[in-house]
Amino acid sequence: MSQIWQPLCTFNSNSTLFGGIRSVAINESRQIIACGNGDTTIKLWDLRNGHSLASAFSHAKAVRSVVFDPSGDRLISGGDDGIIRVWDINNLKELGSFKYHSRSVTTIAKISPCNSIVSGSDDGLIKIFNLTNSDEAKTLRGHSSYIQSIDVSSHDNLIASGSCDCTIRIWNIETLKEIHSLNGHSKSVRTVVFSPDGQTLASGGGDGDIILWNVKTGLSKCTIQAHLSNIRSLSFSSNGCFLASGGDDGYIKIWDLSKGLLHHSFQAHISGVSSVVFSFSDEIILSGGQDGEVKFWISETAIPKVEKSGFFENLFGKRKIDSQSDSNLPIFLSQKAQEVTVINNESLPNPQEHETKNDVYGFQWEDESNPVIDLKLSLDEQRRLRKKWKREEEKRKKEQRDKERLRIREERLKLDRQREDRLRAEQKLREEKLKQQKETTSKSENLSSQSNLISDLLVGILSNGSGEKTYVEGYRRKDGTQVKGHYRNK
Repeated sequence: MSQIWQPLCTFNSNSTLFGGIRSVAINESRQIIACGNGDTTIKLWDLRNGHSLASAFSHAKAVRSVVFDPSGDRLISGGDDGIIRVWDINNLKELGSFKYHSRSVTTIAKISPCNSIVSGSDDGLIKIFNLTNSDEAKTLRGHSSYIQSIDVSSHDNLIASGSCDCTIRIWNIETLKEIHSLNGHSKSVRTVVFSPDGQTLASGGGDGDIILWNVKTGLSKCTIQAHLSNIRSLSFSSNGCFLASGGDDGYIKIWDLSKGLLHHSFQAHISGVSSVVFSFSDEIILSGGQDGEVKFWISETAIPKVEKSGFFENLFGKRKIDSQSDSNLPIFLSQKAQEVTVINNESLPNPQEHETKNDVYGFQWEDESNPVIDLKLSLDEQRRLRKKWKREEEKRKKEQRDKERLRIREERLKLDRQREDRLRAEQKLREEKLKQQKETTSKSENLSSQSNLISDLLVGILSNGSGEKTYVEGYRRKDGTQVKGHYRNK
């Protein structure tokens, strides 16, 4: 598939040790990006000029996750030292630290409505705490192994967590209770992310699959066989129609969820992709790799073009823009965008579409008639409903299996009948051939008897006109018409 997304610019963190870049975060309001590295450092860049911000942000061990707080003035990081640190972006200094986990802090997410942070750790625990006070953190228990990823839904106060125990769990922030436990991956769940409307949860695992889940029912909607190995990061576009995935194969893939097909695929890094993010109204994809590079990608159809109507058009639709600006990109990225060669829209390769959703890219859409659970019901009522639907689903699957067995039995009987007919036809053909051979042999014998040659040895003395005698030995037919032989002088 042709590469649609073009590289816009690259920032080098000079960190290729211990997995390179582990996490990338972007602050669009402040136009700053941050990356946490395996060499214990945190790097910052100013997107207004493309310069690196001098900072001494670091942990004692590898930095596993970075995220900006809801206000955008602080950066929160977690590392293998088990400490969560808070950094002041304005003054580039540390504001404080929290020690809530006994092992590595692998993932951090922010709760937008309040000034709170959710963290996950290799100790299998999830902590919820407030940045403004030192109250004891709230704890969520349920996973039996390392927690790899956490995301927060901005609509329903839900938390999703993915773990090395191959499960995904959805929690209620207010009640601190587990709502769903999702099973579908055969290996560790590496990343989870809610869709913008909060109705869908996407998960990526070590098996290379992406599974889309119905948040209300806890049932899977479809499975995408996306990458050859681990999927490290997922990101929804702002309209929820596109999903970007990055894996250890170094590729970023854009999935069109509305059509059920792979929209774009391109190699982003020479090694694994650890982080991928849609940003700036989906005009830019930001990626961080294990090669130590942070890259910005711009779509060839997303390069700013202003129509007379005053609308900005890109891959994801139209939006109205300021008459004084043709894009909402930072100045540095806008300048870089002008350097990108824009090809004619007519020459852009169209994404390959398929008539069915079960296409070569691995979409396996399941039954969409799954009932919806009202989350206002009590947990016992929800469990009863789920058990009821599970029994109905098992009954339906059993009926399908019985129908399949019956179909296979009928197919076998049909094949047996065809085999018997074929054997009878072959036997009849052999008998006819044998009969023909007998008739041919009988005719040959009759002809031989009619033209039977008798052999007589003739020994005589004939005169050759000179008075000399010659012996002759030969054969002649019974009627005496022909004589074959040779003469010799005695």
